[in-house]
Amino acid sequence: MCLIRSVREDRTVLASNQFIKKTLGDYFTMPVTDQIVDIWEESLPNKPVLYLLSAGADPTANIDEFAKKKKQFPTNKVSMGEEQEKPAEHAIVNAGFRDGKWLILNNCHLSLEFMAKQEEILNPKNKEVHEDFRLWITCQESKEFPLGLLQMAIKVTTEPPKGLQAGLARTFSTVINQDFLEKVEPYEKWRAMVYMMCFMHSIVQERRKFGPLGFCIPYEFNNSDLEASLLYVEKHMTQTQATGSAMSFKALQYMTCDVQYGGRITDDLDREMFSTYGNLWICEDVMKEKYCFNNLITEYNYHIPDFSEHGRYLEHINTLPEKDNPLIFGLNGNADLTYRLKESGEMINVLVDTQPKESSGGSGRSREDEVKDKLNNELIKILPTDFIEIEVNEKLRTLRGPKSLGGSGMDIPLNVFLFQEIQRLQRVLDIVRGTMTDMVLAIDGQIIMTPLLVDCIAAIADFRVPKNF
Repeated sequence: MCLIRSVREDRTVLASNQFIKKTLGDYFTMPVTDQIVDIWEESLPNKPVLYLLSAGADPTANIDEFAKKKKQFPTNKVSMGEEQEKPAEHAIVNAGFRDGKWLILNNCHLSLEFMAKQEEILNPKNKEVHEDFRLWITCQESKEFPLGLLQMAIKVTTEPPKGLQAGLARTFSTVINQDFLEKVEPYEKWRAMVYMMCFMHSIVQERRKFGPLGFCIPYEFNNSDLEASLLYVEKHMTQTQATGSAMSFKALQYMTCDVQYGGRITDDLDREMFSTYGNLWICEDVMKEKYCFNNLITEYNYHIPDFSEHGRYLEHINTLPEKDNPLIFGLNGNADLTYRLKESGEMINVLVDTQPKESSGGSGRSREDEVKDKLNNELIKILPTDFIEIEVNEKLRTLRGPKSLGGSGMDIPLNVFLFQEIQRLQRVLDIVRGTMTDMVLAIDGQIIMTPLLVDCIAAIADFRVPKNF
């Protein structure tokens, strides 16, 4: 029965995606690629773009690349921090009211007071902001971030997408373009290396979802690691083409697995695992036609396509399966089952947390009344009685140990351990019984309803264990 329930929970998120796709269309389940062109089209001179960063992410390179196409390069940049408010304000005035240039403010979570003034700075009373001015803001998550600026800005997140298909789609939509595929000759070998690096990047990012089964320590791999690795491959292939020498895949493996990505890795087992990926995939075989990444037989064979058009690669990526086979990561089915159960549980918890909490039940009674009856008539009654320490001590004195050890009572280590466990269980009983009693009294209005009791009542109403239990 437990296995059947686990399989059903494993399919919860996948079934939800299929239902949404069938009901609303493919658009609502397709991976979000965050095209900077679309973001720029929505922006205005007084409507900045706010990037909410995940650890290690930096969109500055993408902004600069797009700025070249709009003839706004080089962009003005100010890294916020102590005593950077005046240079930043001066840069906004020059770029916004005089030059009509683009301005990037980095690490704005370090200057929240200055961020609170942006609403007034970008909407002056007697001045007009230059129509070509654009303000790009990068910031980590902060509960104290000004609400006014948050509402007026275009919010963009940089978290990696879920799934190999989504990861490759974002990479080929944001990092790889037609010009990039034609950088190095021979083109077919260069395209194979590019696809291999992008595939490995998606693999190591997606492997993090398996938790300790994926990496001993979670690492924040991002597009900067991929771009640096591709830059080295480009220079290496260009040099070998110019000198007529052979490619050194050992050097490519070292620079990618030990330097670019490996610079973040601190655990020896994780470093060994990453080197295994490099030995398997950063090799001359990837340049062969229809090279297959997976050595074992799976439902889908992940191979390297060879197209001359960028759009054909996107079409191929869209044919990848939505559910990744764990064998492609070097893991078995149990790892995927564990991840799916965790993902389904998190989704269900979010749905429960976002339910209306003040509505009455079908009987017309309030949620608090239902919780009170459940506590009085069921939960408090089934709690075991408290241990009486005197009786426990008397029973332990007569409790003998193994014949080989001899003795009785507290001279036996096992009895000492039992006594300590009874003490801890009694502490748990005191907390549970006291919290349940306080919930009943708070619902009746006899004591103050604290935030802790409110959370406990909500948990009991949702058939969950309160966090303090």
